[in-house]
Formats: sequence, structure tokens, C-alpha cells
Amino acid sequence: SLFMPRDRQEPRQEQSESIDLRVRTVDGAPAPGGLRATLYGPADRPFPDLHCGDMVLGSFTLRLPERYRDPGAWDSRAWLLEQGIGAIGSGKISDFAIASSPGRSGFACWLRSLQEKGSRRLNDFSQSGPERALPSMLRLDREDTAMLSAMALGDRSYLERRARAGFERTGSFHLLVVSGMHLAIFAGCAFGLAALLRLPRLWSTLITILCSFAYAQLTGFGAPVQRSFWMVTLYLLARLLFRQRNGLNAVGFAALCLLALDPRSLLGASFQMTLLSVLVVAGIAVPIAERTLAPYLQAARTVDLIALDPSLPPRLAQFRVALRLASDHLRPLLGRRAARWLPPALVRLALRGAELLGVSALIELAMSLPMAVYFHRVTVMALPVNVLIVPLLGLALPCALATVVAILIAPALAALPAAATALLLHAIAGIVRLFGSLPGADLRIPAPPPGAVAAGVLLLGFAVWAARNGRRPSLLALAALAGCAVCAVYPYPAVFRPGVLEIAALDVGQGDSLLLTSPQGRTLLIDAGGPIGAGENFSSNFDIGEDVVSPALWSRRIRRLDAVALTHAHSDHMGGMPAVLENFRPAELWVGKNPDIPAYRALLRQAAGLGIRVRSFAAGDAFDFAGARIEVLAPARDYRPGAAASNDDSLVLRVAYGSTSALLEGDAEAPSERRMLGEDLRSNLLKVGHHGSTTSTTAPFLAQVDPRFAVISAGLRNPFGHPRIQVLDRLQQDRVLTYRTDLLGATTFELDGRSVTAQTAGP
Repeated sequence: SLFMPRDRQEPRQEQSESIDLRVRTVDGAPAPGGLRATLYGPADRPFPDLHCGDMVLGSFTLRLPERYRDPGAWDSRAWLLEQGIGAIGSGKISDFAIASSPGRSGFACWLRSLQEKGSRRLNDFSQSGPERALPSMLRLDREDTAMLSAMALGDRSYLERRARAGFERTGSFHLLVVSGMHLAIFAGCAFGLAALLRLPRLWSTLITILCSFAYAQLTGFGAPVQRSFWMVTLYLLARLLFRQRNGLNAVGFAALCLLALDPRSLLGASFQMTLLSVLVVAGIAVPIAERTLAPYLQAARTVDLIALDPSLPPRLAQFRVALRLASDHLRPLLGRRAARWLPPALVRLALRGAELLGVSALIELAMSLPMAVYFHRVTVMALPVNVLIVPLLGLALPCALATVVAILIAPALAALPAAATALLLHAIAGIVRLFGSLPGADLRIPAPPPGAVAAGVLLLGFAVWAARNGRRPSLLALAALAGCAVCAVYPYPAVFRPGVLEIAALDVGQGDSLLLTSPQGRTLLIDAGGPIGAGENFSSNFDIGEDVVSPALWSRRIRRLDAVALTHAHSDHMGGMPAVLENFRPAELWVGKNPDIPAYRALLRQAAGLGIRVRSFAAGDAFDFAGARIEVLAPARDYRPGAAASNDDSLVLRVAYGSTSALLEGDAEAPSERRMLGEDLRSNLLKVGHHGSTTSTTAPFLAQVDPRFAVISAGLRNPFGHPRIQVLDRLQQDRVLTYRTDLLGATTFELDGRSVTAQTAGP
């Protein structure tokens, strides 16, 4: 990477590496905890060869992980704490040294190194000559190996957002990464292999449990895997002791074990969703199946045993007679033996398919509530996708594990399992792409209010009770689950104050994003934040439009935006726009005069594809917006943008309601401000231009606006030193109450037509 120090004119090449450390002492005092550190150094100096278990000494600049202080936004600090990371830091290679290297590390370190080695070997294997010579359907490419690492080893390091998007849209992301189902498949393979080797029951059980535990540790031992491991363990032990295997007992045992290990997991989305899924299967799906499909499935076995018919209910006896008649009719076509087994086999296959479909439907109904609460989505295509993919996954995972083992032992042995794995992965990815591209495949919705969540939980509990009791258990359980889904997707009204113009400056770091809610409840989002200086090929697993701006809008229960305005085409204003347009489908996109650069063209193409009307504005335009008056102050009608995006391209708006008003100037700089001086700029609230840079908020402009309040959107510890002390001094001298998103988080201003009040998210 390039680094430009402030006291030098020439950039220098640097390299960096991120490491996770378990801290023992700080300045000689005990300070246990986790540290995620970034080491920097000259490009020509090698990094130390680090291994898990090494003892190191270093000098780091420490700080708490940053977080976006917006309602509903992803909390990176809490996420890191869940991984045992309490602080982040940076340091120089010259201040870092290995104190001791034990040579032999513990079991956890060995498994972690095995996981990393497997991921690297997979990536190298996909680039090898023999692998590239295969047809594309049988070849593992870089994206396939990233999926394979996540699916078989639990390593998501190489899994990019683009690869995840389709699985998230179709509600099948749990199939892409290691989950409880993966461990169950692994345990089944291990137990089947032990049975194939004719090992005694005790040894088969113990070996399966030990292998499952090792695999769970290898994949990171996340909550879904822990839950599955304890359930598999309980099932195998109960089977060994010839005890009745009760599904709800297994669920309760797994939950108690997980909570004993980490009581905080009770509040986690992963724990709740994995527990809910198996609770639905054991508490609702199994009892319903036992009363509906299971008797027919059992009756379809040993159809030729006529003596069994009198002991069965009349409907099942008649069912068996019908199967025998079908066999008799098919005998001239298929022969005696084939006609004897084919109809019962096809019926059993159809019943198993109906069982899988029914279980998947019940799970999807129950999961609609946590999906809406935690992920703001209802995956309409989850049912068909899961039904089609689950059988393929049962084949793909053993092939994937065989591929990984072969690559670690001898890559030449991996050709056959890798080809089978590639074929299955491409089939899975093709199904996901097909259903994920359908219109309406993924509905984004706000989280339901607390009362609706409580009602949904009660309905889920009633569904479990009804499935096992009552006169019409199946109908009652289905009605309760449908009611739970309604609680999740019902279009609750958006949260706003009638008769008040609200302007909320969202905390998007070093960028801009404003939410304007009119006195009549119509919504306008101005900019959507984004990474600084991101180019056309910028790629990141973090999307500020998806992870920060959208949750902030959903926290107000906004489903659709009436309009979105882009002040100008810099990435810190436009980077989050694609996700916002996709999630909220605004009726209109407002733009000024922007250069014809690739990122801007892509945004306009997306808007056209979504049926969003694009409106272009210039100085002099004015219109009503549901009780508010909007005037466009810049850019001038004769303004011509340059070849690249510029701050002076900014669309500047003055919004008025009653005797109160706000001037929102994007990143407009001094030249644009001078052109606006002839207009009526007086406003109670000023959104300070260009994050508080000295290039904006000139003294004449500030004097003419004469605001009572000002808000500056800037990132904490940003590299530009925004807001500049000169601008802050200027605002202070004019007695302007100034709010900063880097210090106070999201700030909402309420203009009631007579006065202005402010509320902040707090530090």
C-alpha cells in the first residue's frame, strides 16, 4: 500500500498484516483480553514468521473498536467482543518481536493452522495446471474454493459479499457456511463408515462423537455447530442405551449445554434461530408427520405381507391394496420383480419429498419472525431453494471433505473428488442464481414492533403445544405459525411526528447521509455514505448502505422511500446508494449535474432497472414536498462538471417549513458558495459543507445563512483532520450550536414551523 506522511512530499511503499493476539500483560501489569493488531512496515522488510502459540512483545497504539451510532446499525464493537477481541491497535514491525516459540502448540492452534492450511491449499489447487485444463463444470475456480472453505472448513476469509448475496436473497446462507446441518451430515458419514467397517456399537458411537467434536472444533465451534454436536451426542448415547430418542429432550439438552458454556448466547441471533429451527422440527413437524405422512410411509413397506393388513386402520389397508393392484397392472410392462418394488418405492420417495417440503415450509413460517427482526428480510424463495439444495448438500459435503483431505495428503489424489465437488457446487450455485434473480425473491422489511414480536413468540409456543395436543393439532399448529409469520411481515406504519419536519444526520463515518421526513410523513434520503475514494473495482464485505444506512431507516419502520437525492458523485456520498435503491425502491432519484463517470453511470442503470424515475435539478427549481418547501440553490443552470467528480458539483437544497428552514449544502466549496450569495440563504439549520473542511463554510456564506444550529458529518479520527479548527472557531464566534456525528452519533433536528430542537444518539 502507499503511505503519504505529512512531512514528506513523496509517498512510500508499505506493507501491513493483521494478527489476533491474546494479551497477557500491558506495561508489565496483567491485562487479559484479545487484541486485533495491524503491523506496518517498509515493503522491503519481511514480516516475522508467526505461528499460533508464539509469545510476542510489541508496542501498539490501542483504541476501542469504532462503531456507527445509528439506531439498528451493525455494532462492530459487540461483534468483536463476541470473538474475544476487546481492543484494536496498530504498530510498527520494528517495535515487534517474537519472545519465544514453543514449537509444539496446543490442539486448538493445531486445528486452526490445519484450517488455514486447507484453505490455502484449496486456493493453490484451483490455480494448478491440471485443474485449469478441466471443463468449467468440473473445475474449481477461486470463487468455488472460497465457498468450499466456508462450507467444509468454516473459513469465511475468502468469501466475498458478491458470492454471499445470492444465498442471502434465497434464505440458504446457512447451507453455504458450516452450520448444524453440516455437522449432522459429517456425523452421519462417520457413523456410516464405522458401520461399514463392522465396528462394535460402542466403538462406532465413541468414534463418531470424537470425530464430530474434532470437526466442530476445526470449523470454529460456532453456536449452530455446538447445538448440533450436543444433539448428535445425546442421540447416539440414547441409541447406545436403547432409550427412546425424544426430539424435544435433545433440543433441551443442547440448549442447556450451550447456555452453560456461554449464558450470553441466549440473546444472540444465531442461538435463537438454530434453536428455533430444531424446535420446529422436533416439536411441530415430527408430531404432524406422525399423524399424516408417517403411517402411509410405514404402510408402503412390506406391501406383499398381506397378513399385516387386518391389523391396520382401513384407510392404510386400502392404501396397501392399491399399491398391490398398481404392481399387478405394471407387471406385463416391467416384469414381475420390477413391478413388485417400483410402485412402493416411488410412493415412498414421493412421501419423503412431501415430508421434506412440509418440514421446510414449517421452518420458513417460524423463521420469518427472527429473519425480520435480525436481518430485515423475508426470503420468498427459501422453500424451493432449500428443498432442492439440501439433497445436493448431502452429497457435496462428503465430496468436499474428501477433496480437502486429499489435497492435504497428496494433491494428485484430489482430482476425482474435486471434479465431483465442482459439479455439485455449480449445481447448487446455479439453483441459487436462478431463484435469486426472480422478481420479489427477497423482500426487505423493517423489524416488527416489540408487541408484535411478543405475540409471535406466544404463537410459536402455542404451535408447539397444538402439534402435540388438541383435537385438530395439524390445523391449529399451522394456523399459529401462519399468525407468527403475519406478525413479522405486517406493514406497520412508519414512525414519524405529524406536523414536524425532521432532518436526521446519520453517522456514516467520513461521509454524508441525511434523512428528511416531511410534516406529512413522506421521506427523502440525501446521500448514503460510502468508503472514501473507492474506485470502480472496490470490493469489501462491508457495505455502509446495507449495514448502516438501511438499518437506520428500518428502525423507523420505513419500507419505501419517496425519493433519494445524490448531492454529487464522490464515493463517500454515493457508495451506499446501490444498496439503498435495492432495499427501499424509491419512487424518484434526484441528481444535479455530475460527470459521466462509470460509478455514476452504473447507479443510473440500476435506477432504470428498478423503475426509479430520475429527476435532474439546478438552481432556481422549487417545489412542495408533502408540507415542506424545497428550493434548489446549486449547481447553477450554466454549470458544467469536469471529467471527474468534484465537490462543487454538489446539489444544494434549502428546505423550509413554516418559519423554520434548513440549508443542506453537501460538499459545496467556496466557488459554489460565492455563486449562492445572491440568494435568500437564511436558515435555522446548516448542514456544514465538506465535513467541516476549510474549503467550505466561508465567512460571507456563514454570515448570510446566519444559522442557529449546525451539523457536521465526519468520521472519528479521519485522515483529513475534519472538521478543521478554523471552521469550528468560525461557528463558535457566530454562536452556532454545532453537532458532530463523529462525537455524538446520529443527530435528529425537529423543525415544527416555529422553532428547532435537536436530539443525539449520544457518545
